[in-house]
Amino acid sequence: MTAIALDIGTTKICAIAVDSDTGEVLEVLSADNAFMPSGNAWERIQDPNRIMEIADNLCGALIRKYSPIACIGLTGQMHGILYLNRSGEAVSPLYTWQDQSGALPYKDHLSYAAYLTENSPYRMATGFGLTTCFYHVHTGQLPPETCKLCTIHDYVAMRLAGKTEPVMHPSNAASLGFFNLSVSGFDREVISRFGLDARWLPDIIAANGIIGETREGIPVCVAIGDNQASFLGSAGVDKGSMLTNIGTGSQVSVLYDGIQAPENSQLEVRPYLEGMNLLAGSPLCGGSAYALLERFFREVIRMAGIEVESAYPYMDALLSREEPVKNPLLVSTRFSGTRLNPHERGKIENIGLDNFTPLAMMIGFMNGMAQELYELAQPVLSGGDFCLRHLVAAGNGVRKNPTMRSILSDKFGLPVKVPLHREETAFGAALFAMAEAGLFAGLDEACRLIRYV
Repeated sequence: MTAIALDIGTTKICAIAVDSDTGEVLEVLSADNAFMPSGNAWERIQDPNRIMEIADNLCGALIRKYSPIACIGLTGQMHGILYLNRSGEAVSPLYTWQDQSGALPYKDHLSYAAYLTENSPYRMATGFGLTTCFYHVHTGQLPPETCKLCTIHDYVAMRLAGKTEPVMHPSNAASLGFFNLSVSGFDREVISRFGLDARWLPDIIAANGIIGETREGIPVCVAIGDNQASFLGSAGVDKGSMLTNIGTGSQVSVLYDGIQAPENSQLEVRPYLEGMNLLAGSPLCGGSAYALLERFFREVIRMAGIEVESAYPYMDALLSREEPVKNPLLVSTRFSGTRLNPHERGKIENIGLDNFTPLAMMIGFMNGMAQELYELAQPVLSGGDFCLRHLVAAGNGVRKNPTMRSILSDKFGLPVKVPLHREETAFGAALFAMAEAGLFAGLDEACRLIRYV
């Protein structure tokens, strides 16, 4: 049998077909996702109906080629929201996880996000769906037809399953904020206190994850968060594995027994699957730091009157020479701030006459990305309750970059294991869907399909 999975990413929408007997990824289809223009500099918005159209086309192509299809799994970019009317139609753009409205000043010298954090038991950040919603409500920007809100992959799952009302897995619900892990549900009392209507929140389902069927009769699984899907598709349910993931963003994640993050850390506890939790840290810039450097190089080339579509091939060629950098640049890649301080910015230090070179900048940026992940992981690595046995690395930022893998290995002191299958996040959504559809007895059995390079 074949399973299909969709990953609604920030820069790319991907669909894969997976052989449920061998775990072989039979085919990968993808299309670019894009931001919509906005009159507000702090907004980062996308078109949900265009995303739905792309997802439907990709999914349809795989259905026609690989039928019969056992199930469809979904995952995608967490934290962001869109608003739906009573018929399940989108009445707003998708406000993505990169939305900065929560960092705007609100009252008492606090931003919207900081005000929510100061006046509730929850750490709220800009980009969290309910932070964005709080901003919309208090600036009169909430669409009057709003009946529900959800993530973009909840929306796609709902539409594929022929429903008019979304449902959410705890992994997605928690990404919006104001989520009580001890009861695995939204804190509706706190939400209402801030002037938000708790009726906008979809029902949460943690079990019986098949939410409906496509027009072809294929079971559709509830969507799960991309961090959770990536961990499942890369590390499975191994309590000795740490996952570092570098794509448009980046994360470091481990399985975790508690519901409270280590004190004074920037880590957060997120619902995983089958009653388990993840402890995760997510730099706001992540892999976008390296993309920023690539854009800078293209601008330099353009100054010479030369247009190139991408500077990455030239960057890869320079890295492949394996020239040593004797006096490294010290780069902080916090170019988008942090969850605790969205106004913090990156920096480049230790610049000398001998090291202000493209290669030194590339190595410095990658070291900075790895250092940020390592610093986030320190409370776990030094806590005594976690024994790191396997360092798993996923995402195109490591899959396509041997130097990044080597830097991560040096930083964490372990060899890096890279999953054999491409599109680890979509693969995790496929594993979850196969388990929920009854192709496997549980996730333990489904995770036997994971292989490493």
